[in-house]
Amino acid sequence: MLLNYKVVVGGEGGGRWCVCGKVRDMVWTRAWRRWQQWACVGAAVVVGAWLLLAAPCALLACPPQDTAEASATNTDQSSEEYDAAQLVCTIISFVPARRPLESRGSPQLGDNGPYSVVSNWLPAARTYTVNESVTYTTHTTPEMISHVGELAVRWTGPLSVAIFVPRSDFCLAAARVAHLRACGPPAVRERVTWHLFWPRDTPPGADWHQVVEEDSVDCNDDKTALVRGYRAIKSLPYPVNVARNVARSAAPTWFVLPSDVELYPSQGLAEQFLGLIQLVNEEKEVRVSSVWPRVYVVPVFEVATVVPLNKEELVHQYLQNDAVYFHRHICAHCQRFPGLADWVHQLGTPGTLQVFSVVKRQYPYHRWEPIYICTKDEPLYDERLSWEGLQDKMTQMHELCLRGYNLVILDRAFLVHAPGIKRRNKNKAKDDAWRDPFVSKNSRIYDQIMEEMQNKFGPSEKCRRH
Repeated sequence: MLLNYKVVVGGEGGGRWCVCGKVRDMVWTRAWRRWQQWACVGAAVVVGAWLLLAAPCALLACPPQDTAEASATNTDQSSEEYDAAQLVCTIISFVPARRPLESRGSPQLGDNGPYSVVSNWLPAARTYTVNESVTYTTHTTPEMISHVGELAVRWTGPLSVAIFVPRSDFCLAAARVAHLRACGPPAVRERVTWHLFWPRDTPPGADWHQVVEEDSVDCNDDKTALVRGYRAIKSLPYPVNVARNVARSAAPTWFVLPSDVELYPSQGLAEQFLGLIQLVNEEKEVRVSSVWPRVYVVPVFEVATVVPLNKEELVHQYLQNDAVYFHRHICAHCQRFPGLADWVHQLGTPGTLQVFSVVKRQYPYHRWEPIYICTKDEPLYDERLSWEGLQDKMTQMHELCLRGYNLVILDRAFLVHAPGIKRRNKNKAKDDAWRDPFVSKNSRIYDQIMEEMQNKFGPSEKCRRH
């Protein structure tokens, strides 16, 4: 049957009716005619409403009302957070630093690069000679400064910390560092040295030649506890490799452990490592002394609730599924190292650091991103890459492979992330959509760096690109 989509007027005995769709050869009753009349009226109302309301917005791309309201709310909230961050610079008491301070360019990009660096902005009370210990080098934004207190308790050597301080983040960082030094563990004041860095087009919001007067700190009232930082509000990219290089370059000792601020070391790691180095220098650890160049890999784990002090405690949690190697569930290749299963079941001798194995970063471990103890002479991290864009350590690891580095995996030494085992979110792709522009930029830079390395070192079948 065919539908005839036109208005038809007619009726029997003088009655009038209309239809919108008439079916040929169909017998029309009065009830059916009445239904068709109301159907036409209803359709006309719906179409008219759409023409008046929906069509203009469809053509002009009007935002949904709730989206517009949400956008206005977010804008108001960001404005209030920015005002609160700026206010910090006016309510804290600054005093001049005790020593002359100078700014310079970042370690890799130099004075012509986009970053300014102030080394030893606030030095530790204790000084170290170059071979006296191992320096834990790390970096942070104002939001994560509190982790340095836990690190200082666990690490018995010096700590070198770089802080990213654009605009009001300088004031926020200065206040939180002062609070940690005045109210936190004594080891913070004793062993932690702080450095500053910022983009030259976004300098600190106050005079960086100053520090906070620690005598004025009220340990019972942290006025900055709920303040959100400038970088977070403005969504500035975090130049993580600048941070790593700043902290490493300013370390007082020859050996350094470049790591992240949320990674806590096993007990006694610094002094135990020096004991191992003595054996290497005496050629009593032939597996190590016979290879060069080399770095010393510290395996990384994450735990559910309790951070272990030694390998016995870590292995117990691992066997109970309360600990896994770092990023096990979100980036399986990133920290899975050769011989992991054997490492877990080989406890070694308590109180001493031993060599588990000596390996190369080659296929199938060419995507491995180990954290390791090294000297200040190893290749720097490429400062063109951001944290948000991912793959920020891959280029440095690729260079180590091309240079023929040996990776000495340490036994009984480890790092543990602050409690909480990360798992892949089902909505990860959607939740990480904000990263897309940064990932795209990092990918372009990564390809450029790989091409530069190939031109410098030549092609390599053993050192595969990620």
